[in-house]
Amino acid sequence: MRTKLSKFLIVVFVVMSILLPSAIPVSAAQAENGFDLEYIRSIMDIIKEVYKDGATDDQLIEGMLRGMFGSMDAYTVFYSPEEAEEFFSDVGGEFGGIGVSMLKVDNYIQVVKVFPNTPAEKAGIISGDKIVSVNGLSIEGLDAEQVAKIIRGEPGTAVVLGIVKAMETNPSNVINVTLIREIVKVNPVSYEIKQGDIGYIKIESFNSNTYEYFAQALEEIDKNDIKKIILDLRDNPGGYVDQAVMVARHFVPEGLITKLDFKSEGSIDIEYYSDLKELKYKVVVLVNQNTASASEILAAAIQDTKAGILVGTQTYGKSKIQSLIPILTPYAYSRYKAILGVNIVNAYDLLYSYGIIPSDDEIIGWTKITTGEYLTPLGRSIGDVGLIPYMWSSNPEIINDVDITSIQKLQKVTKPGLNSTGIDVYNAEKILRIAGYDVDYPDMLLDEKTFEAIKKFQNDKGLFPYGVLDFTTQQALNDLYEELLLKYDTQYAWAVKLINK
Repeated sequence: MRTKLSKFLIVVFVVMSILLPSAIPVSAAQAENGFDLEYIRSIMDIIKEVYKDGATDDQLIEGMLRGMFGSMDAYTVFYSPEEAEEFFSDVGGEFGGIGVSMLKVDNYIQVVKVFPNTPAEKAGIISGDKIVSVNGLSIEGLDAEQVAKIIRGEPGTAVVLGIVKAMETNPSNVINVTLIREIVKVNPVSYEIKQGDIGYIKIESFNSNTYEYFAQALEEIDKNDIKKIILDLRDNPGGYVDQAVMVARHFVPEGLITKLDFKSEGSIDIEYYSDLKELKYKVVVLVNQNTASASEILAAAIQDTKAGILVGTQTYGKSKIQSLIPILTPYAYSRYKAILGVNIVNAYDLLYSYGIIPSDDEIIGWTKITTGEYLTPLGRSIGDVGLIPYMWSSNPEIINDVDITSIQKLQKVTKPGLNSTGIDVYNAEKILRIAGYDVDYPDMLLDEKTFEAIKKFQNDKGLFPYGVLDFTTQQALNDLYEELLLKYDTQYAWAVKLINK
């Protein structure tokens, strides 16, 4: 039966086949340094004979695979089918879900944001709603990530959430909301226009949707005839190389962007190029110690070609390239050996050489394995070294227990008052706390203390002091946030200074 993992096999093959070694049948008689495969079988027999709790062949083989792949570098790993499915959802940027972001607040999981045109929006869920159960089971004690995994599922299936509405003061007043999961696309790109003539674009990762959303951001920036761009790659762990390359082609002049150098003689080295005849933007790239992999490919191409300058701290230094390879089960290995007369464990060899798509139950798992490294346009390998920025600047400090880079501007959609909850309240609390106003640790609730702090802020700004986050107050808080950014995020402040030079 060809279901989810078989679909992933085809999709990943299309995206990454050029990175994979070609089919190389392996003879069972091959033995490096006299190694006898019967040795492994004997070890397995001992375990099954003496291990008190018992062990199956499948368990032992999976353990062997985890051990072998885990003994390599830090980036090579073996995934079970379930782990592989989760990994593909993460890097693919799509999953079956309801379309919300969540945060744990006290004993609740609170909805922070509802994405447009999603099951959550259609069901009337709003920012500030509290989730207390999923499919009738309490989620008390679970964190937001654990709850998100429970809520996710196959598109078209139902999930029932126990919700305490945002304006509800009685936590026992729970309503059950049934939602039908749909495919949700993760947008890793955010942008805004700063100071009237600077386009700020933050890319959180390079999933399969990155370029789509980046292009939309750039289109809006171009509509405003903006030629100065701050590209924020801080804490971007990387992802798909092709997505980073497509972004690079808007900034890197004609010539090489990166070269992928593979170990296997069966894999062709790849060179990615830009055909940009003339630079359009003045670019400053923000980087830090967590800027890695594909994000370093983009940053290095901009640095090497002098298309822009880097500001921040030394980057992570991950120059290795990973390929995803599905591994056949012992049963499938024996079956295709009998049919084809060759020894194959890489399921891609079946697809590449014989046009055969194995079923899900014929794949024991996947390995994400290091198969090569990338080089910068100047031929540099930055593994374990990283990129040295033009302007070194330390990471933003935590001010009054708040990370200023975690703040989002207030949206000016609703006007929260006393006892209101939601993302705008949350960000208002963060801004006020950093600025020294007397508020408790941000929790999304506009309680009495936050209410009084807003009144004081309004009075300080010459506004009517009545404690409601009206649109004028929200704009004043957004303006204060920009001032605080320049004061406490020195990396961003240097980027603004250099781009305006």
